Amino acid sequence: MRRAAVLAAAAAIVAGCAPRGRTGAAAPPSPRAAAAWVEQTLAGLSLEERVGQMLMGRVWGDFSSLASPDFRAIAHEVQDLGVGGVAISIGSPPEIALKTNALQALAKVPLLVGADVEYGPGMRLWTPTYLPYLVEGGGGTILPYNMGIGAIGDTAAAFAAGRLTALESRAVGINWVFAPVADVNTEPTNPIVNVRSYGADPRAVARLVAAFVRGAHDGRALTAVKHFPGHGDTGVDSHVDLPVLRVGRERLDLLELVPFRAALGAGTDAVMVGHLAIPALTGGKPVPATVAPEIGQTLLRRELGYDGLVITDAMTMGALRNLPGYSPGELAVWAVQAGADVVLGPPDVAAARDAIVAAVRAGRIPAERIDASVRRILAAKARLGLPWRRAVDPDSVARIVGSAEHRRIADDLARRSITLVRDSAGVLPLDPRSVRSVALLTFAAPTELNAGRALQAELTRIYGRAEASRLSEASTPAEVDSAVARAARADAVVFATFYAPVSGQGFLRLPDRVVEAWRRVRAAGRPVVGVSFGDPYGTAALEGLGTYLLAWQPRGEPAQRAVAAALAGLAPIAGRLPVPLPGAPLGSGTPKAAIGYTLGMAEPTEVGMDPRALAAVDSIVARAVADRVTPGAALAVGRHGKLVRLRGYGALDYAAGSPAASDSTLYDLASLSKVIGTTTAVMVLSEDGLLDLDAPVARYLPEWQGSPAKLAVTVRQLLMHDAGLPPFLPLWRELRGREAYLKRIGTTPLEYEPGTRTVYSDLGLILTGLIVERVSGTTLDRFLEERVFGPLRLRDTGYTPLAARGTAKSKDRRGARPSPSGDADCTAAYAAGDSLLRRIAPTEVDTIYRHRHVHGIVHDENACALGGVAGHAGLFSSARDLAVFAQMLLNGGFYRDVRIVKPSTVAAFTARADAASSRALGWDTPSPRSSAGDYFSARSFGHTGFTGTSIWIDPERDLFLVLLTNRVNPTRDNPRIAPLRRAVADAVQRAITDVRVEKRVDVVSRDHGGEE
Repeated sequence: MRRAAVLAAAAAIVAGCAPRGRTGAAAPPSPRAAAAWVEQTLAGLSLEERVGQMLMGRVWGDFSSLASPDFRAIAHEVQDLGVGGVAISIGSPPEIALKTNALQALAKVPLLVGADVEYGPGMRLWTPTYLPYLVEGGGGTILPYNMGIGAIGDTAAAFAAGRLTALESRAVGINWVFAPVADVNTEPTNPIVNVRSYGADPRAVARLVAAFVRGAHDGRALTAVKHFPGHGDTGVDSHVDLPVLRVGRERLDLLELVPFRAALGAGTDAVMVGHLAIPALTGGKPVPATVAPEIGQTLLRRELGYDGLVITDAMTMGALRNLPGYSPGELAVWAVQAGADVVLGPPDVAAARDAIVAAVRAGRIPAERIDASVRRILAAKARLGLPWRRAVDPDSVARIVGSAEHRRIADDLARRSITLVRDSAGVLPLDPRSVRSVALLTFAAPTELNAGRALQAELTRIYGRAEASRLSEASTPAEVDSAVARAARADAVVFATFYAPVSGQGFLRLPDRVVEAWRRVRAAGRPVVGVSFGDPYGTAALEGLGTYLLAWQPRGEPAQRAVAAALAGLAPIAGRLPVPLPGAPLGSGTPKAAIGYTLGMAEPTEVGMDPRALAAVDSIVARAVADRVTPGAALAVGRHGKLVRLRGYGALDYAAGSPAASDSTLYDLASLSKVIGTTTAVMVLSEDGLLDLDAPVARYLPEWQGSPAKLAVTVRQLLMHDAGLPPFLPLWRELRGREAYLKRIGTTPLEYEPGTRTVYSDLGLILTGLIVERVSGTTLDRFLEERVFGPLRLRDTGYTPLAARGTAKSKDRRGARPSPSGDADCTAAYAAGDSLLRRIAPTEVDTIYRHRHVHGIVHDENACALGGVAGHAGLFSSARDLAVFAQMLLNGGFYRDVRIVKPSTVAAFTARADAASSRALGWDTPSPRSSAGDYFSARSFGHTGFTGTSIWIDPERDLFLVLLTNRVNPTRDNPRIAPLRRAVADAVQRAITDVRVEKRVDVVSRDHGGEE
């Protein structure tokens, strides 16, 4: 081999020095030009070179230097032996692109580059895992196995899979996809086809095979339908031994050949002949189809009339090893005699070439037969445009492979393929509002490092807690004991298997250890869902499997995310069985509609409430408006996940022509900001492990200085209002901005020994908001938008509503708000005449500080001096938004499809600390004469705001109440809000009919400082 020339040519293409016209994919200038190129090229090839075109070498797709023995070996086959193509195995996308470009640069005739990409390009464009950190790199898009596409049953899905596969393959230089699989899987014990097949119905398989071919052609790649004449009704892996299909021609016509005929009709570029024997076609002898002229020549060419490329399956497989007279060279001769145009992966490429050349010269193979094959091969290369542009643009790899659009398609196909075989126990959906912990038991081969990781992450996000146990056939009894113990503690169990066909393994079955673990988990008595991510047959045989879900892809994250959504009812389950299973016929399934987990309206009777009693609430609020307790109000009442009241009363102002109040009116929440905003931010950061409630304040705010007792004050004490701080200081009279406030409060002496009294304090929550900013590295408003309000899609909730206007995203109020800084106060954000003002309820007529009717800016003076964003006040929101927030907390931190915080965190922050005080962490709980009235249960939690706002949530009765008013309009000297709040709370609770509602018994001895 001319090593210097090899290295120089390869180095040029790797370095990007190839001519510009030779990068990317290109179509031939015209059919005439393509035909001319074919004939001209054929004429210029010697017999040895023509035979070389019929051979495909095999190469790994990983990185190798140009001087490495591996690269030099394949370079020898390309440059010296003149192979017509290479079949490439796994590697990362840039590595494969690098290698295909290097090999194309060495070839006299452009190469066909083939790859098995049956379930998407991710089958070969590998996602690497970096040890020991288990960090996943990027790779090609992974789609469901074909059987998952069969569960969808939609030709558009198969077309999309074919097109996506072709596009990403072409991007890295793979121009021939060895797909689709046309085998009809009618044998449940088939160890190698299994989920690679579209299913057991030949007509359904035929439609999907043809659609894939059309999709791949739309993406400008060649196809090779396989494994002719049909590998689905066998129990032997051809990688290990020779499968024998003992059926006659009539049966082949009715079943196995149906999808292949459809592929031929769709214009497949090639047919891959499998290593399986059909004695009925070969004179009673079990001869592999690859070397049987009766199959490749008589059946395929003559009877089916096929004139495209014929390619063998890999010639190194075990099905060929025991042939009489076997040798690497003679094996290739037999394949060509049987009708093959391309011999894939001969054990010895040089021996194969020499043997075929010798057979031609000896008259065993006509020279015309070689020319016909090479002409087909060259025509395929011309159709791909390879003579005009053979290399790919490395810069396009990152744009095409794993693109956002392709990921969206993968997610969509994964969701649509989910199939519920049965749910006899009625376990699904596992409602995140009641299921608070899930045990995940995954069973996979030890080499499947990431099996179940994405599933656990999604289950944790949805349920708040998902403990995973990873088991395999090598697991010890102690490991199984631990997994079963976890399952027994959980609210529900997901029992997931990740077994799929493995080339050369020779079997596909659940290990005994899996069956043993299943029996013990089932005996634990928890609701359990069996999920198979691969082989549907083995898991189906588990005794007593009442709820069984199929996901069709053991490697890809999309399938794991789709399973989590299906389990929780976040997505519908619509797949239909493409194969029969015990007790579940072909085409069956148990569809499930998605549960929205959003607040819809309902009649009171639907949620156990009396409509006439609830109507008293309307009268109470309307009477208060008429009595000028407040200009207007907005009310939201929800129970059992439904809204029974969401409306406004009165107007935003007493002035004539003022807009009517509604559920979308924005109210200044005042001290509700403490819980809706700051406390929630603390909950999130504590879960993130970034904020320790029992750490001293000085850890996060070095400005916190003073006595030893003061230095010992913790974040928890700030939230509990027992840190020793005074309730309020009018700092706004002399200070502006965060730095000034932090310095003053940080040096303010304590008024009492921390932990001995409860004194409601704005200062403690101002500090807590500043701690959130220090820990998160961003402003309080931005943190809440990113982690809470945005995910919940709260369109009306945020700080400085007028300042949020005028941004590029003002329509949905998602624009970046100005960060509070320096000594600017909230009046800098005032924008009179803004149309949003008509949705904002004005508050007080300020004659001391702002000297105007406060409208659209925060009422609280200290919050205003802090720029409108503060830990104790500043939020604006609507009744409809706060209804969502309240329901999220009732759901244990979950709403729609997102988990904001875990159920345990909600419970920890909303539980009363002790009997001596009504305070929880940030939140308040009912106490004598509180705004919760006399009937909200002792487990309830809530808060009030000085402007006239309040929220109360009762987890015992699954109920929430939001009452928003602007009672400080026009003056704060209006104390009549307290009776209104209590009356509304009592009326709402007394409307409940499905449980007994009695007056609460309050026991609170410690002074707690009252409500807002």
